[in-house]
Amino acid sequence: MNRRCIIISLFLILVFFLMVPVSSSSTITGSQGDLVWSGTVLSIRNVSVHDLIRFVETATVYAEREGKDAALHEFALQNGSFTRGDLYIWAYDFEGVNLAHPWHPEFSGKNKLDLTDPTGFHMITAMRDMAFNGSGFVWYQYENPVSGVIEPKLAYVKRVDDTWWLASGIYGPNVSVPQDTPDSIRDFLIGHVQKALDYVQEHGEEDAVALFNDPSGPFVTNETYVFAFDNTGTTLAMPFYPNTIGKNERDKVDVNGVLIGEEKLMVAADGGGFFYYVFENPHAQNASQFKVSFIHPVSDSLIVGAGMNLPDVHASFSEKRRVALISKVQKAAAFVQEHGKEAAIMEFNDPNGSFSDREMFVFAFDSNGTLLANPFLPGLVGQSRLQDRDPYGKYPVKQLIWNAKQGGGFTYYFFADPAFEYAVRLKLGYTEMAEDDLIVGAGIFPES
Repeated sequence: MNRRCIIISLFLILVFFLMVPVSSSSTITGSQGDLVWSGTVLSIRNVSVHDLIRFVETATVYAEREGKDAALHEFALQNGSFTRGDLYIWAYDFEGVNLAHPWHPEFSGKNKLDLTDPTGFHMITAMRDMAFNGSGFVWYQYENPVSGVIEPKLAYVKRVDDTWWLASGIYGPNVSVPQDTPDSIRDFLIGHVQKALDYVQEHGEEDAVALFNDPSGPFVTNETYVFAFDNTGTTLAMPFYPNTIGKNERDKVDVNGVLIGEEKLMVAADGGGFFYYVFENPHAQNASQFKVSFIHPVSDSLIVGAGMNLPDVHASFSEKRRVALISKVQKAAAFVQEHGKEAAIMEFNDPNGSFSDREMFVFAFDSNGTLLANPFLPGLVGQSRLQDRDPYGKYPVKQLIWNAKQGGGFTYYFFADPAFEYAVRLKLGYTEMAEDDLIVGAGIFPES
């Protein structure tokens, strides 16, 4: 081999080693999109906003699996599994006290609500307020620990439970939030409904409903339209389905057995919020697609809402699997009756127990929303989860408990899938009452 070939070969070998990521001693594994959480050192410049969301979700699930103390210890390590140069996790409680920061250990135990960026912006206060809403983004200026330069930074914040929240961020002057993130969709729907509510306030219910029913009106866009109903479930506005106007759809059920009519009335009675279902998309030849909707009551005679179809969310659950899901929950309820509450909860919490199939495991709550059993997220057990919100803003535990008290039922929500490396995915849950203060349930994820 001549000298030139040797030089080229050595150069190619060098390039290869430079391209191979350097791994830490982490034992955390799991694929999340394009990033592999195996302790790999990543450059922040290669991380998208979607990657950032998944990174924070991964850290949240880690806390739910390992418990708060273990998670905070890991988040605080500069060589830990969640610190990769300028991509890292930090954590605070809702009083503003820092719980973990790998690059600022001196923050630990101190209240940092007064911390400002160079423009005077109180970023920790803003993040804390965003965490109250479940999750969201905050822009500010901050020093990059790798470069030492103050740069624009976009943080993604997520509530873990009633006591604390965590976040991570990416640097760069051109970073923006895509419109297809759950938070963007959530904010869009809230904003669209707010415009409808403002119109009702200005013009009255009758004129507003007439305009909502106009398929060419200002409240119809390529993404969504405004619908309306009253507190009995009677449809008042549905611009692309005029045959439903005046009909009571309280008993309407979607293709997977979710009681659309009952669920939206329950959400409305709770003051409004988000709910999910499979519904026809008039902008896609009436194809049945997964849909996220937000509703807000105006009065007993008018509840206004808007939704968005998410065709990329797979929401097909076979009848066979749904029947098996009901059977699993009923067997769990029978186990409670036969062996007692304490023995049943022990069995449900055992990851090797008879009810702990990763693809369909049993969980349990009391009527106040305290989680009593989850074999794969033991860090959550014993905590009230009533105020939990999933990525699009739904309160799953409220609906799961309500369904059980109505005699049993299905509902959709997004949750970590232990059979899919704990990725947050759509889940179809079913719950029933096992005894007066014990709700048992299980769920299935779409087949991958």
